[in-house]
Amino acid sequence: MNKKKIGIVAKKLNHSLSPFIHNYWSRNNNFIYRKYEVQEKNIDKFFYNYRKDKRFVGFNITIPYKENIIGFCDKITARAKKIGSVNLIYKKNKIIFGDNTDVIGFSKTFNSLKIRNTKSVLLVGAGGAARAILYFLNQKNIEKIDIFATSIRREENLKKKFKFDRFLIRPSHLKKRYDLIINASSAGMTKKNKISRNILNLVKKAKGVIDIVYNPIETDLLKKAKKHDIKFSGGLKMLLEQAKPSYEIWSGKKIEIDNKIYQMLVNKL
Repeated sequence: MNKKKIGIVAKKLNHSLSPFIHNYWSRNNNFIYRKYEVQEKNIDKFFYNYRKDKRFVGFNITIPYKENIIGFCDKITARAKKIGSVNLIYKKNKIIFGDNTDVIGFSKTFNSLKIRNTKSVLLVGAGGAARAILYFLNQKNIEKIDIFATSIRREENLKKKFKFDRFLIRPSHLKKRYDLIINASSAGMTKKNKISRNILNLVKKAKGVIDIVYNPIETDLLKKAKKHDIKFSGGLKMLLEQAKPSYEIWSGKKIEIDNKIYQMLVNKL
């Protein structure tokens, strides 16, 4: 039987958990989820082949193609257009759509913490995931948002789309207190740079902490939150919650995120 193809596209995909997640959900369905490592010079050819392949239903996109893949889509959803970042591609009546489910994953994560009166937020990072989070924070009318990132060149681009107070590149310029601290960067990830100590020192005064990094499961940021009895959520929840709507669109079937898949992912890390 020729299975329908779904997958994930990136420049490098050494440690992606997406194939494991989607193939777990596909075990009783006619789908196979694969990794597609595509170099920038070949992305247009890959998209052309996808358009022609009737068995190729759709795919997720991650670093570094979330922003420039938009130009290959026939249509993008209103939220993806506003965010300026796409992580989901699917076909409908021969039309190729682009959407953003990162914002869905983050909304589920945010709501699970049940933090009351979130008035000030520190967002670490300014990439594709940060854009989805900024979109959500603006939708929630949270006005006091500081962005801490290492690249000042992203500031002007973000200003065109989103509302925030300050864009900071020096940790010494951070405020003394934030209700919510969100890490939307790779800082703290295994084999990546550690998160700034100045940010870790802010945790004890926060109401909640969200880290989209899932490897390691318990980052330095989350350890600090745990130590001070601060509400926190790690990256695995967001990973699963953003994957769920992708699979439901491709398969046309509703699924549930059960504890079994969560534990299986923990064991794989």
